[in-house]
Amino acid sequence: MTLLEVILACVLLAAAAYVVVVWAFKKDTEIEDRRRGAARLAAVLSNLGLKKTPEFLIDYSVGDYSGMAVKITELAKLFLEGEGAVVKEFAQVFDGVLAAKLRTDSGRAFIAAKLADAARPDDPKVVENAPTPLAI
Repeated sequence: MTLLEVILACVLLAAAAYVVVVWAFKKDTEIEDRRRGAARLAAVLSNLGLKKTPEFLIDYSVGDYSGMAVKITELAKLFLEGEGAVVKEFAQVFDGVLAAKLRTDSGRAFIAAKLADAARPDDPKVVENAPTPLAI
């Protein structure tokens, strides 16, 4: 090999190494962003009342794949036991979302509009002596 060929090979090798390093850093950033998103979603779901899904997402966000496998197994067992536990958890989520909606003016207006749509005077299922909402 001539000196020119050696220099050319070194330059090509350096360029290839640069491309690989840039690609690796981009992939690492994508993984970090996914994990940050999973942690944020876990916090939101936990605040709304879910218990099992946020635990799974936290394990993913820290890279605990064996913990994720355990959580998936626990979740599968929960579904096999019947729908009672799942329905109970979603009832807690509903209460959490409702409480969050009731904290804001726009949320209260949204709920009032939905209740007005649900309660039609010609509907025989409408409760006659329903309590009126308190003025806020």
